[in-house]
Amino acid sequence: MNRQRAFAIISVAIFLIIIISSLSLSSWGAGEITEIGMHQIGIALFEDYGITFLIIGILMFVAMIGGVFLAKEESK
Repeated sequence: MNRQRAFAIISVAIFLIIIISSLSLSSWGAGEITEIGMHQIGIALFEDYGITFLIIGILMFVAMIGGVFLAKEESK
């Protein structure tokens, strides 16, 4: 196993641990079904689930950069 593969495995493991711990530590209380406006959804995302929202955003950004890197053609 080369160093790059080991680094990738460690990075993925760290991200998975962070995401799983963020999701498990958040309170997921059941409640009544109500209609919610877009403004209230935005406030809830950033006030109640801010850390989880940011971690998922960073993970999506890293995935996008990885996709661009894989799609890039190498010219010799």
